Amino acid sequence: MKTTRRRLLALAFSLSAAPGFSWPGDLDPTFGNRGKVVSDLGALEEANAAVLQADGRIVLAGRSGSSLPDAKLALARYEPDGALDPLFGTGGKVLTTIGSNAGAEALALQTDGKLVAAGFADEGGSLRFAVARYDPGGILDPSFGSGGTVTTAVGDSAVAHAIAVQPDGNIVTVGYSMTAGNFDFTLVRYDASGNLDPTFGTGGMVVTDVGGDDLAQGVALQPDGRIVVGGFSSSSPTSTADDRFALARYEADGTLDPTFGSAGTVVTGFPGRIAALALLPGGKILAAGEASPAGFGLARYSSDGSPDATFGMGGTVTSRFGNGTVGAFSDAAFALAIQPDGRILVAGRAQPGYAAPFFGLIRYEADGSLDRTFAPCAVVMTPFPPVGSIGSHATALLVQPDGKLVAVGDALDDFALTRYVGTGGASACEPAAAGKATLRLRSDVNTRHPHLAWRWIGASAVVRSDFGDPTDGTDLTLCVLDSSGALRLGATTPANPCAANELCWRATSTAYVYSVVGHVSGCLDGLTRIGLRPGAAGRARILAHGGVCGLGVPSPPLTSPVVVRLQRDDGPNCWEATFSNPSVNDEKRFTARSD
Repeated sequence: MKTTRRRLLALAFSLSAAPGFSWPGDLDPTFGNRGKVVSDLGALEEANAAVLQADGRIVLAGRSGSSLPDAKLALARYEPDGALDPLFGTGGKVLTTIGSNAGAEALALQTDGKLVAAGFADEGGSLRFAVARYDPGGILDPSFGSGGTVTTAVGDSAVAHAIAVQPDGNIVTVGYSMTAGNFDFTLVRYDASGNLDPTFGTGGMVVTDVGGDDLAQGVALQPDGRIVVGGFSSSSPTSTADDRFALARYEADGTLDPTFGSAGTVVTGFPGRIAALALLPGGKILAAGEASPAGFGLARYSSDGSPDATFGMGGTVTSRFGNGTVGAFSDAAFALAIQPDGRILVAGRAQPGYAAPFFGLIRYEADGSLDRTFAPCAVVMTPFPPVGSIGSHATALLVQPDGKLVAVGDALDDFALTRYVGTGGASACEPAAAGKATLRLRSDVNTRHPHLAWRWIGASAVVRSDFGDPTDGTDLTLCVLDSSGALRLGATTPANPCAANELCWRATSTAYVYSVVGHVSGCLDGLTRIGLRPGAAGRARILAHGGVCGLGVPSPPLTSPVVVRLQRDDGPNCWEATFSNPSVNDEKRFTARSD
């Protein structure tokens, strides 16, 4: 199965938004603090799941504790504007002790408004599936289990990572169990009262050996009652290099569905870990997760479990945010949502370089191609300052009825939320004059030549005010997109006054110039020169050159057409050129004139 590697080079000069203008993917200034909310529940927290209630309130679930041995299952509820809801629990927060250590990995909303959280609890030194049900106000439901909670031992250790409530009120939890060092897909079904359902599997439990060490992390319920589970299978318990996307489908009684894949299971050649699933019209299955060794990974399957060749390339897509390090903090997707128009939203962890990770969002068209109307450079990275070694990552994603997008996760060991504009406003960019714009990319390291050189000559006139004022408050984003994908980097332009030996913006009598002041020893990092020159049609120019250190140019050959875009972040102005017929497009260079 072939894989599409999505490339996008975006060099972003900081973040801002002007009143009255926003792209889809911009932070919503009416939510929290300019689109962000961070909540300290009193200890070290992580949020792993979220649901949207009918009244617009947002409920998060995760864990809170000064250390893992004494963590508690944690919930928090927020008003539509991002404020903690004082009517929920205590000041908007609920902490539940189950055993000596507990946490929620998943959350579901019943039709009666009750909340069901699933995860783990440590009882007697062994991790067990744990489920807790709350009334809409955050009070444990005494009609469920024992005082509102239930734990289930499976094997030597077990953790639930996903949950789904069936139409009859039964609750399906999905995760993994470990027995004698072997990990397997594990499902446990409870009735509406929290009792194990004896009609499901063996005494309410199903354990499936998919083919190696197998961990399930996502679940989806088909309309016919069958249950689709996603995760990963690995031949090595100590290395992620052998992880493969894995699926299993079960009949309503917990038996494997023989019409799906190979006797009910599918292990693809796509390296990575499924974290979330979605069912699509026609019975297709969409999976999102971490692509190994790093990246957002998506795979679409036909209803029988075979790869859907009409999605991406051969059924899969891989997207990277940049030259992220491969390790503890690499690009990885953890959440998936489908918009009413069929477009695909994926959220997770973005690490564009060696800095701490950010919230990362990417939106795709239904066929797996990058949605170029989503944010100026088609991807979103949201930092939570102060940016330390811990950073942040998104673990859940919600689409509101008004189209706004809510990403949930943790930042600096606290619950964190962001809300984004979801619809409207991508600006129509001013095109380059036919055949006048040029693009040169080099992937080989050569200190005497830039890695990137772009020249834009306008088909229409550009006045100086169109550029805003890059020396004082106007931020610009430059990106290069090919038709196959995304790779992203960021760089910041310092504000005036310029100090010696640094890159910064300067205003001349006829243009704005971003370049170095004085002499810099060694090689410059990222963009080295930008020129913005207004003028009449055929004379307005934009020039951009990139240095040889840390720029992260996408490696040719590129997939045409290639689009280069420069976007004002504080206004609607945007300039772009499209390159469909390169004169050179080999392993080292891409050279072309604009269409």
